Amino acid sequence: MTPDVQAAQQWLAQGRIFRKQGQNKKAIEAFKKAFDADPGLVEALNEMGIAHVHVGEQTEAIEAFDRAIKVRPADPTAHVNKAEAYLTLGAFDDALRSAEAGLRIAPQNGMLFVKRARALECLGRIQEAVDSYNEALKYESENPETWKSLALCLDAQEKWDEVARAYMIAANLHKKRGEMQDAESCLKFANMAKDSSAGMA
Repeated sequence: MTPDVQAAQQWLAQGRIFRKQGQNKKAIEAFKKAFDADPGLVEALNEMGIAHVHVGEQTEAIEAFDRAIKVRPADPTAHVNKAEAYLTLGAFDDALRSAEAGLRIAPQNGMLFVKRARALECLGRIQEAVDSYNEALKYESENPETWKSLALCLDAQEKWDEVARAYMIAANLHKKRGEMQDAESCLKFANMAKDSSAGMA
């Protein structure tokens, strides 16, 4: 069957509108129609999966991401999304496997390292999580959320100077974005870590 690219793009756009409006069930139907019209359109599968996650249908989401991986094996996006779906389910071993499968095809993808780190953190493998967050930051260092996640792991290890540094960097990144409340919160945590460090001296 010849793909109907125009119809697929129209359904994809409609699905995105539904998602923005919070109408995830309608969005899922639109994304399904987009993929039916053009079976090469992995964006429709990825967005369908995300909509499934939002309505608590993690199993259906994972199926959509698996289909996206089959259609375009070299694209890491579905691996990122699949790992996130498993994290929301509390299936941390599966999340770790999904992230690592993605890293085999995209070894410099910062988001996959973040998903891997979160899974490791939830499994209590804190040092490995720290290492994975540091890998993520080699490729995507501008996301304050990654620095804050790293700070929390370092906090668990009571590495106060490193905690303070991570929070200071996050604060500066939030400031750059004009997110002053978040920046102040990070500065507060950085100062608390410095106080803890001084107390240990």
